[in-house]
Amino acid sequence: MKKPILIFMMTLAVFIARSQDDMTEIYKKEIDHSFDYTANGNEEKDAYSYASSAKEVTVFNNLTGEILWNKKYSEISKELGKVDEVIPMWDAKVIFVFDRKMGKDKMACIDATTGTLLWVSNKYQDVGEESVIYIASLGAFAVTTKESLTMIKARSGEELWQTNKFKGIVGAYEVQNDGSIVMINMKATLLGSLFSGLKNQIIRINTKNGDIIWDQTYRGIVEKKLVTRERLVDLKMEDNKVFLYMNGIQVFDYANGKPLWAAVYDQTPNVVKENGGVAYGVVAKPVVVGEYIYVLDLVNKRNQYLKKYAIKTGKMIWQSAEIKDAKAIPGIYVEGDKVILQVGGTVEVQYIRKIKDGTVSGVKTENVKPLNVQCFNAITGEQLWESEKMKKGLTNLFLSGNNVIVCSGKALYSMDIATGKENYEKPLKEDNVGEADQIIDFKDQVIIIGEKGVSSRKKLDGSLTASSKFKKSTPLARNGNILYGDNTLVLYTEGSDYAVYDLNTVKYKRFDARKDARAYLSEDGLNLYVFESGTMIRKSKVTKLSAK
Repeated sequence: MKKPILIFMMTLAVFIARSQDDMTEIYKKEIDHSFDYTANGNEEKDAYSYASSAKEVTVFNNLTGEILWNKKYSEISKELGKVDEVIPMWDAKVIFVFDRKMGKDKMACIDATTGTLLWVSNKYQDVGEESVIYIASLGAFAVTTKESLTMIKARSGEELWQTNKFKGIVGAYEVQNDGSIVMINMKATLLGSLFSGLKNQIIRINTKNGDIIWDQTYRGIVEKKLVTRERLVDLKMEDNKVFLYMNGIQVFDYANGKPLWAAVYDQTPNVVKENGGVAYGVVAKPVVVGEYIYVLDLVNKRNQYLKKYAIKTGKMIWQSAEIKDAKAIPGIYVEGDKVILQVGGTVEVQYIRKIKDGTVSGVKTENVKPLNVQCFNAITGEQLWESEKMKKGLTNLFLSGNNVIVCSGKALYSMDIATGKENYEKPLKEDNVGEADQIIDFKDQVIIIGEKGVSSRKKLDGSLTASSKFKKSTPLARNGNILYGDNTLVLYTEGSDYAVYDLNTVKYKRFDARKDARAYLSEDGLNLYVFESGTMIRKSKVTKLSAK
């Protein structure tokens, strides 16, 4: 009898340990329809989320799970049938939907909190998610079509003004206190064929009447990530100048649009082996330190230079020696009078691949060679040292005090910034989380995101402090960031199992959802929302879980 008792006790112990790791359910709500579109708001009192099919939508309160409303789109408006796209506009508290029929598209704006139709229009054709932006300071939507840019009052649909001098969709914009808006254009996926001869525009517009103050040309192409659709562009105003960060930097006079100076490259090197994939983060973003900017100049696919400019005047302070044979330079880091370059290493790959039954998409990482770390004098541009210690792999690096912390995937290294001398080398086998994909600077620790979990090591000596194995998984990102709140990270598997890690302890709580579920972690990292669409056998449901 002792053996069955022992087995029972062991099983009970495993069950108790497992249940302690499960996230606590705050609420679970069944939804009476399947859904293809989901969106999750924030954690404020009146925050909401929705789950929508092509014919029906349900909106619920985030804090309580209370269903605010549920309607068929045909009940909201007789002009709506089967919708083809649903877009949340959080600041405006509305939901945009599109019902597309060749030449007879309809666009509707619905109050997100009540389900009341605000307005519907068939005036704007070939409009998609990328063609509508909400400008909170104006309380209006900027809608772009093949013919024009139209500013529309959010709650009424009333046209404020229209201009046919802006072509394409809005790639980035900045509203200024003087009543004008600066924006750049770009091609849209939906309208790409309509804008085959599109001219690159950076433009300043009077927001009161749509008059063009100036119109100028910029260099390059605004990229959107293939799967997550993040726009790889940044637009800033400072000292009466417009700074456009995209494939380097371009600077314009705010008053008249005159180009002042630029340090740009025209094309990102193609380093992707994945079929149907595109790599991102191949070339480091410019780094601004005080009155100077450090930027990479890609002369061709294999030859690059690091350059330092005075950001106000555009005067080049120095140019480094040629960085030969580099296929990727994902990182520039500046500390005091030293500049560190990461040559090669892990880049993000997003892919959409055709398969027999349709398409699959995803996000993964790929290691690009050759691999090394280089250090330059920030005052003169002279190369001080180069390390090829990570010849077989390099995830990423960060600076910590007087040291460079870098990971090869299989080992963690610390090197002195001034000399490149190695402080320590620590193999990661005992971490038991598989090969490392990324390291994160966290307090006095190095967080190691592995193929199958997370571990932490002391920056000072590289000693292992904690480790929690999960499964083969990927970090959950929100707007390109993988950290939530002060200390939370989420890993998820292809089968929709989720692990929410507290990086202070490197312990996690888990939730195993149905395959193809969608999940959102709140910005503060405290709650996970899981959307599971139903079938004929199982009902749809939304579950809110505590990650604490």
